[in-house]
Amino acid sequence: MDQIRSIIDGFIDFEGQRLAETLTTAILVLAGALAFIVGFVLSDLKYTVYIGLSGTAIAFLAVVPPWGIYKRNPLTYLPVSEVQVQMVDGDGDGGNQKEEGKKVK
Repeated sequence: MDQIRSIIDGFIDFEGQRLAETLTTAILVLAGALAFIVGFVLSDLKYTVYIGLSGTAIAFLAVVPPWGIYKRNPLTYLPVSEVQVQMVDGDGDGGNQKEEGKKVK
């Protein structure tokens, strides 16, 4: 169940996002250029549309699923530390009454 959840959640790191954007741009530009050239040479708009849609489908399959290539640089967060917080009584006496020693995680 955890494997299915990790596939569906689709978390990728920041470097993976950059790679996905670059791949999307490259695939769509190449498919668009190829579609234009083939459509121009054959003088048929049908081939242009088919090649363009095929390129879009390839870009979708290459980028949308969270492949392992997009998860190579995970973020490491700092550990949670205890912080000492001082609570101030809000009765307007200038903060003379303070509660000390409450720890918050």
